[in-house]
Amino acid sequence: MVSGFQRKAGLWWALVLCTPVWAQVPPSSNAPFYTATSVVDAATNLPGAVAPNGLVALYGTRLSFATRSLQPQDVISDVLPTALPGTGVRIAISAISVPILFVSPQQVNFLVPPLLRPGRHKLQLTREGWTGPEVELEVAEVAPGTFVMESRFVIATHADGRLVDGKAPAQSGQVVIIYASGLGQTLPRLGNLSLPRGAVQIERRSQFRLLLNGTEVEAGAVLYAGVTPGFAGLYQINVRLPARLPENPELRLGVGDRLSPAGLLLAAQAALQ
Repeated sequence: MVSGFQRKAGLWWALVLCTPVWAQVPPSSNAPFYTATSVVDAATNLPGAVAPNGLVALYGTRLSFATRSLQPQDVISDVLPTALPGTGVRIAISAISVPILFVSPQQVNFLVPPLLRPGRHKLQLTREGWTGPEVELEVAEVAPGTFVMESRFVIATHADGRLVDGKAPAQSGQVVIIYASGLGQTLPRLGNLSLPRGAVQIERRSQFRLLLNGTEVEAGAVLYAGVTPGFAGLYQINVRLPARLPENPELRLGVGDRLSPAGLLLAAQAALQ
């Protein structure tokens, strides 16, 4: 079951355009500048390991002379571009060109190639012939993260596309869609530049876990865990909430023992006793 949410495009860009966590004085040069710690997971906005098919934000200075986001006309035959027209910005991970989703002077968002093997890799950004520093990027099988609103609540929607928040909280027994990143490989696997057009489950579906206040939701209640059709690097989890839903429970999700960061909440109304 995959949501027919018609406003996903606006939501997707709200997710990937994060608030910078990076602040460092660059050397005097015309070259792009960034550091290993300014390469962050687009969901958690934290440095550290990322996963294949994960959304990543790179923060720095002089990254581009233009601001541009991915447009429908940039995707030809469901192939994502490795450079946005008019920007001259490219990123390579271990010499593999990666799909670029957003470019600005201080931020570039990109997709970790789905077929990239776990391990330590070298990342480098190039802008119109000027190269930035080569920094190390750790790629793990999974690096789960949930997208978050400013108030510590995870971004989720009702089945009809309405945002789950304090004005429209989740209800007991209701199906909601939670948006995440870093859930790793899919079956079938996506190509490095492929835009998913249909529902594709995560490869380690049998190991997927969703916890509310530390209590694991029954596996049968997770109706779908995979990529969001038409949106690079974005995963969605369609889940039927338990009958005894606590108020604003902590929500964590992941694969095996790799879980999303603690302390984030799902806006929910407590079940009547």
